Amino acid sequence: MNNLYSILIMPKFYPSKNKEFNHQIVIDYPRVTLNKNEASEPSDKQGGFEISYPNTSSENNFFYTEKETQYNYMHTNLSIYQTIHSEIDGITTNNDNIVGELVIEHTIASDQTKLYTCYLLETKSLLITDENDIDKILKIKERQEPTIEAELNSVISKQDSCIVYTNKGNKICVFTTPIQINTASKNKIVNNFGSVTNKFDNYPAEGESYIVVPSNNISKRDAEEIYIDCSPTGVSEEEQNTYNVPINSKMATEAQESDFMKTTVNYGIFVLAMLVSYITVPLLYKNLVIDGSAIAFKTDDTARFERIRMADIILGFSMFVLTTTLISTGASSDDYKLMSAGIFTFVFSILSYGLIQIKKTDLTFMTTEVKGTTVKSDQTSDTAENIDAIPFDDIIPTLSVILQTMVNSDSLSAYFAVIITGILILSILYLFGSLTLVSYGNLSAIFAGVFAVVSIIIGLKKKFNAQMKDVIRGVA
Repeated sequence: MNNLYSILIMPKFYPSKNKEFNHQIVIDYPRVTLNKNEASEPSDKQGGFEISYPNTSSENNFFYTEKETQYNYMHTNLSIYQTIHSEIDGITTNNDNIVGELVIEHTIASDQTKLYTCYLLETKSLLITDENDIDKILKIKERQEPTIEAELNSVISKQDSCIVYTNKGNKICVFTTPIQINTASKNKIVNNFGSVTNKFDNYPAEGESYIVVPSNNISKRDAEEIYIDCSPTGVSEEEQNTYNVPINSKMATEAQESDFMKTTVNYGIFVLAMLVSYITVPLLYKNLVIDGSAIAFKTDDTARFERIRMADIILGFSMFVLTTTLISTGASSDDYKLMSAGIFTFVFSILSYGLIQIKKTDLTFMTTEVKGTTVKSDQTSDTAENIDAIPFDDIIPTLSVILQTMVNSDSLSAYFAVIITGILILSILYLFGSLTLVSYGNLSAIFAGVFAVVSIIIGLKKKFNAQMKDVIRGVA
């Protein structure tokens, strides 16, 4: 039954969904001594590397706060497998460099309730020979010394999130930021270990789901810890009277610092974007819409104003679609970045519209030189005030001009050149390990931006070419 469930119903994990902000995790894996004679490896590629990972102190190693209840665990065993959780969207689903998983078993001292932490193991395409503590642990049976010292705090980096689910009555915590390992460790994992463990299944128990603990709620315990009185789970009433649980104060300060930094950066980007927009938006609108309409309709005032009106409608509709798409997608997927981009786009659209409308009251802004003739598109003229609110007859011609600007021999060759160059640069970065396959998920946004920029450049080029031809004809 479990096998059938895993095949048919096993869910994919989405780190951007199901976030729980009232769950907190603090980890602490200090230096311990590991014995060579307590390590074992599978002989048939079933299971994984196993070694006793004892806690020889009285301090707990893993603190999990679920709403107002805190659970404190000590590590007991360490295992390494091929990737167990291969269905983490955007992380293990499209990154072939994630080849393994470190599993640490924890227990509560009083009742032996278990919790498993899982850390993804990642390598790079190029040969890596440097060793960290994970690499040393994997080679322990090949060493001459009977013991090694290992400190996992040194190899576990700041985590982006942690997926938490329950299976077989135990908690499983899957951290989503991989630990780097060298090429020798990668080969050992791929060639000798399996991707299935009998400790837990790689999906929640039937009928249950998972939650995601966000980055700000995950930290390591360090010298900045404080102690608070609480009633921890798993200890007797007598012990609770004098029990103090170490809590890393950095957990609270990190959240505040991160929020402050995020707000500061977003505000700085917004101010910078507004300053740039104040200069570029009217300039682009003048050259592409006002001048373009004047060149197309030098003598026909009605057609010129209808073209300007239709261009405004298409621009407004495009920005509306973009804004609603970003905000709705961000809200449905709980993606802060998409929602921020949508809000920024909305504010940008409103401010740009107001700025352009103010500029339109300036007759100099609405004036274009065509064939030595000054063409003035006065918004206060009777012709401008009497055109239809929506000039339906000009919808198809305006769209046709836009498509012709985007799709012609010049623009297609420019798109092709930019895309090929971009692919080459990204491939080189990926080859040297500076870019993972996960980053390719953002390529659609990058190429959409390139497409828009190239189209604007081509439009400006066509406008200036048209004006130059008029000047040459005038001189001739």
